[in-house]
Amino acid sequence: MLLAIGDVVRDASDMALGTVLGVVPDPDGLRVAVHIPGRPVRLIDPYDVQLVARRARSATPARRVVDLAVVLVVGLAVFAAVSYAQAAGAGWLVTLLSGLGAVTAVTVVARWCVRMSAPQRFRV
Repeated sequence: MLLAIGDVVRDASDMALGTVLGVVPDPDGLRVAVHIPGRPVRLIDPYDVQLVARRARSATPARRVVDLAVVLVVGLAVFAAVSYAQAAGAGWLVTLLSGLGAVTAVTVVARWCVRMSAPQRFRV
């Protein structure tokens, strides 16, 4: 199971919900450190952990600006690809596919950047 700091998990022994704080080495192996509100930090065996929800990142103003920039770059890339295809005398199908290729190229790079900046997951 892959967990990240901030994921919501359930302890299978007593069904208590908490958030993951990290992984702690133990003589018996690894244990997951979980913060349960109102209680001290609990160390849980990995086989007793049930994933309930992934950590959700709130949208920040900087993230919204980056999203808007990606949309503008996509629009510019589509315009450039379609206009170059039409100037070269391509048909409607090639023009359509060049615009679709421009959208795909920009969104793949944007998703790659989001994935690289996401919280790192660890295996337990």
